[in-house]
Amino acid sequence: MPIREYVCKECGRAFEALVRGAEEPVCPGCGSRELERKLSVFGVGGGGGRAAEPPAPAS
Repeated sequence: MPIREYVCKECGRAFEALVRGAEEPVCPGCGSRELERKLSVFGVGGGGGRAAEPPAPAS
């Protein structure tokens, strides 16, 4: 089930919705089905979330 982003053409509300199969979401603000699907942007992690440690000073 993908999570998709929409903007309502009636009230302008932006929201996300879980979409199953051919199901059509409705605006949670006004109930309209006149929605514009936004291009979802997602982040891609580069590792374990730890910052690299600086090298130890030379002796």
